[in-house]
Amino acid sequence: MKQRHSFTDLLYHVVFRTKQREPFIQTGEEERALYAFMRKKANDLDAWIEEVGGWKEHVHLLLRTRPTVALSTVYGQLKGFATWAWHKRWPDKPFGWDDGVWAKTVEPENCEALRAYIRNQRGHHMEGTEQVRWEPEDTRVLCP
Repeated sequence: MKQRHSFTDLLYHVVFRTKQREPFIQTGEEERALYAFMRKKANDLDAWIEEVGGWKEHVHLLLRTRPTVALSTVYGQLKGFATWAWHKRWPDKPFGWDDGVWAKTVEPENCEALRAYIRNQRGHHMEGTEQVRWEPEDTRVLCP
C-alpha cells in the first residue's frame, strides 16, 4: 500500500477458533456464508482477505491491512461481525469464537505455499496432512 511518502506491505496469517472448538461450521453453505461475512467486514475496514479456508472448528485467513488500523481491531471486528451475521442468518444454530487469535506476519513474496495450504484446509484436515508450522498447536488434530 502506498501513501504519500510511505510504502507498506503488511500481510498476516490469522487463525480463529470456534468457541470451545465446537464444530459449528458443518456445511459448505455455512462455510461460504461465514467467509462472505468476513470478506464484507474486511472490506469495510479497508483490509483484504486474500485467502480463506478452514475446518469445522477453525478458520485460516491470509489478511492484508493498512498500517493505520491495528491488527487487533481488524480481527476483533471480523469475529464480531461474523458472529452477528451468522446469528441473523441462522438464529437457531449456535456459533461463537474463542477469545484471542493466532497470528503471524508473512513475507508477501514467499507465501504461495501458504496460500495453497489455506485454500485446501478441508482437504488437509480430512487427510491428516496439516503443516505444523501453519497450525496453532491447539488446532492440530486429525478430524474424521
